[in-house]
Amino acid sequence: MIPATEGPLRGTLPQARWCACAIIAVLSVAGTATPGALGALAWQRAALDSGQWLRLLTSHAAHLSLHHLLFNLIGLLLIAELLLERWRSVDIAALGLVSALGTSLLLWQGAPGLQWYAGLSGLLHGLWGGAALAGCLLAQGWLYVSALLALAVKLVWLNPTAVSAGDGPAMPVVAVAHLYGAVSGLVWAVLAWIGRRRHLD
Repeated sequence: MIPATEGPLRGTLPQARWCACAIIAVLSVAGTATPGALGALAWQRAALDSGQWLRLLTSHAAHLSLHHLLFNLIGLLLIAELLLERWRSVDIAALGLVSALGTSLLLWQGAPGLQWYAGLSGLLHGLWGGAALAGCLLAQGWLYVSALLALAVKLVWLNPTAVSAGDGPAMPVVAVAHLYGAVSGLVWAVLAWIGRRRHLD
């Protein structure tokens, strides 16, 4: 279920988005600051091939550095402030889960040369795309249309079909994860909108 036409899920507590941010932040800090966590949690093709499926989720909490983590958390706060106002916790959780799993599974199937991945960026693009499209489908204003257009421009500009090493070894960029995260979030928004329409009918 996605937000009601008058606003994202009326009657819900506005703190839900900040509770979600706090949970993601705590898990990400733990997954980044704990010694050995990156190796244990990160998306690794060999580990997935051997059946370590939990990495499909845990990889989004692991980061290469505190700088990498901080950059992603700033993005999370911006998305929550601009696009997730009055959303219910359950819907934020559903969108986040679909975005995380979708990113990981699409990387596994669609980027056969990729050997590892870690960070929130795929999940963030899923939240961005899913929340923006949900707002557009419910005609909630130009903010959501602008956010969706900005996402499209960003994805094209970053050339999401390439796997880049970024500016240095400390912070590589797997640009295709942004695309896969966004696609996962968009799919969730469409399916949730269809489910809402059927419920109303």
